[in-house]
Amino acid sequence: MALFLVESEIPRMDESLARLIPKQREYVDELFQRGVMQMYAVNDGIDKWWCTIEADTESDVMLILSEMPIIEWLSPEVHGLMFYNSADQMIPPISLN
Repeated sequence: MALFLVESEIPRMDESLARLIPKQREYVDELFQRGVMQMYAVNDGIDKWWCTIEADTESDVMLILSEMPIIEWLSPEVHGLMFYNSADQMIPPISLN
């Protein structure tokens, strides 16, 4: 599997887009639980967002994105990554044993 960075502008928030935010959050949570998405971020101006998606191909990324409730408001650009590091990758998981 490869890792892809996706970025998009977000148009000005209107009522129809705002109504889809809870469904969007649900879908993103599902992707996190399945291990498909590692990062999801929206800037403080709410006009740009980024996420990282693990998939075999860019076409697979586009299929995943096509299921997003807010996809018709987005114009995603997909970039293949050579590597991705984050601080949370350095912390070992807690064992309850």
